[in-house]
Amino acid sequence: MSKLAAFLGRAIPTHQQKQSSHLGDRTGYVGASDIAGCPRKAALSKQNPTGHNIKTLLRFSRGHAAQAMYADFFRTGGALFEEEVEVRHPAIPEIRCHIDFLFYANRQTKRLHIVEMKSTAGIPDEPYASWVDQLHVQMGLLQLTLDPSVEIGGSILVVDLNAGTYHEFNSYTPNRLVFDQLVEKGKHILAAARGECAPRTEPGILCGYCPFRTGCPSHAVALDLPREILDAGRKYLELIEQKKALETRLDVLKNDILTFADGTFKGASDGILINVTSVAESVMIDSSKLKRNYPDIYDQVTKPKAGFVKLEIKPFMPPVAQAA
Repeated sequence: MSKLAAFLGRAIPTHQQKQSSHLGDRTGYVGASDIAGCPRKAALSKQNPTGHNIKTLLRFSRGHAAQAMYADFFRTGGALFEEEVEVRHPAIPEIRCHIDFLFYANRQTKRLHIVEMKSTAGIPDEPYASWVDQLHVQMGLLQLTLDPSVEIGGSILVVDLNAGTYHEFNSYTPNRLVFDQLVEKGKHILAAARGECAPRTEPGILCGYCPFRTGCPSHAVALDLPREILDAGRKYLELIEQKKALETRLDVLKNDILTFADGTFKGASDGILINVTSVAESVMIDSSKLKRNYPDIYDQVTKPKAGFVKLEIKPFMPPVAQAA
């Protein structure tokens, strides 16, 4: 390990700890992100706090960097807001949240707007359910602490720093029914963290990042797909079908152009250039023939090929439905 790598291995965790110091000891309370996620992960992380690897810490740092950048944008534009506003449940202080941005129309306003910020690699078509739940916890807790006449709104600002794009999922308002259900989930996490009950599991899109996935009952056998993964699978199938249709259309258009060109051709007009060239014949190695006829040489000229993860998605009909 180089000196730089060793240095960063110490500096990055220290930096992340400093950036998250305003959150305090998270083992002593249940936050909005805990409630929005899997109860088992939240409870076990409070019972057995674990450190994160450098890759995960860098993802967290990307989020901090994005929030700091947009805070500067908001200040430059003259917006009135506060950052990292802590709000506690009046009757259950162990349930609390930290609002990324709380905006005011003016200092005397009776309208407040919460912005929950997410930094991602790629912006989804719709916000993840966990993001929406987190926002509902924040709006609900804020509503409990304010005069009923104060109007509260919320949105989720998703930023892709690599692509230089952002999108706001807007027009959320407090929903007491949803909030009460989320508070009950928070109380369950508190009880599970104290060892008073076994935590429930809620498989979701973040299971791959969970340090407690090993031994998780939901992953012991093939499980019903979480809604977000099911939606992703369906969209994947739809895009595959669109891809097939596009490839068929491309083949027809390509054949029309090649038929017109009838060999080597070059032409251009109205911003379109078409260039048809011939690729000379070449020779390739038939690995099956080489292995069959010259096994000794085959062993000398081959090398291992790394494995890879294969994704297979296809329509599935449960046996019961098939029988019906």
